[in-house]
Amino acid sequence: MGQIQGAAPLSERELSPALRERLGLSELQSLRVLSSTPRTLLLERTGPDSTPLPFDRELVLTADVRAFPLADLLQLVHASAKSGFLYFEHGDCAKTVYLHAGEVVFATSNQRVDRLGECLLRSGAITTEQLLEAEQVYKPPAPFGRFLVELGFLSPRELWDGVKAQVEETVRSLFAFGAGTVLFWDGEVRPDNVVRLALPTRRLIAEGLSQRDVLLRFLAQLEDPAVRLRPVDGVARRLGGTERSILEALAEDGSFPAMCRRVGLDPLSGARTVRLLRETRKLTLERMDAREVVLADSASVPEQQRLRECVRAHVALLCELATPIIAVEGAEALRARLAQVVAESAERHPLLAGLDFAGGVLDPEAVCQRALRFPGDRRRAVRAALGELVSYLEFELLNHPRIADAQGYLEDLDKLRAAL
Repeated sequence: MGQIQGAAPLSERELSPALRERLGLSELQSLRVLSSTPRTLLLERTGPDSTPLPFDRELVLTADVRAFPLADLLQLVHASAKSGFLYFEHGDCAKTVYLHAGEVVFATSNQRVDRLGECLLRSGAITTEQLLEAEQVYKPPAPFGRFLVELGFLSPRELWDGVKAQVEETVRSLFAFGAGTVLFWDGEVRPDNVVRLALPTRRLIAEGLSQRDVLLRFLAQLEDPAVRLRPVDGVARRLGGTERSILEALAEDGSFPAMCRRVGLDPLSGARTVRLLRETRKLTLERMDAREVVLADSASVPEQQRLRECVRAHVALLCELATPIIAVEGAEALRARLAQVVAESAERHPLLAGLDFAGGVLDPEAVCQRALRFPGDRRRAVRAALGELVSYLEFELLNHPRIADAQGYLEDLDKLRAAL
């Protein structure tokens, strides 16, 4: 990317009204060329509320997180001792990480749950009353942390610790995302403030992956049909963005899956925001009596039937693939390996989180009920998630030392595979 090429947005004369409409640009947005080749162009939408991206550094990496997990990408930057600016975007969520010689020195986020005040509240450094008082009289663009010190709510050392914890939590939160886009600019980029930390990237990756696993278990709890989320009265009015949308959706229906559909959140992102809202006492989690549980399902009857057929076809194939392995070594050994595969794949396929292989096989109805609570293309999610398990079991069969003629066995399953 040449410096002149990416430095200035395209002018109005270069963007006709028809082209602006096709590109979905609002009146306040413009375009900037990030990179170009003889075959491709990468454009940036710019606007008054956009996260500033480097214009004098070279964009050297773009990736889809579904194919290249953030943990792997950040580990690559760390191992290469690169200095630069990493930008992640998924839906309305944007996070940035500044690195020097492969180590994290700062991070930002446009999500309220990642703001300094919220992080200080969760750590107990300030009280809810202090945060509300400060927010009522705070006037940007003065640094909010310095303002808390001026009010006497924090000491300078407590602010330093709070900023460090905020940056670490922002980086750790990245690894819960199974989708999104990441871009990396090579070259030293300094944050727009005086804070520059020195945080071990490898530790943050390990802690982030551990937190992701905790989040997956919390997600399984939220997807229980008996669980309802209740917003605290009056809290939504003081919030904005996704958090306000979540609390307003929960006021209509306390079901977590229904909320994700209304707000348009993927389950993992929704679970993290709900967990943080719960930690800051903005909502409560309740378990309903089994007789009161009614599954909220927006899918039509034909859609439900097609989804069930898709799930049953995959589960039937998984059962056939597992049968010879179970015959030679028992169900529990296979169940343990499949549980490990599920844990490793759940970041990319949240549908798998918490699934149990009783006897080495899946209950198709349990998978159907979970898939029905997912937003978006449910059958595509089933094919992607269960298809990964199919690929794993096929690999096991072909490489199992105690199974003869595995290739012939797989060929006999072609009809089942064609039904997928």
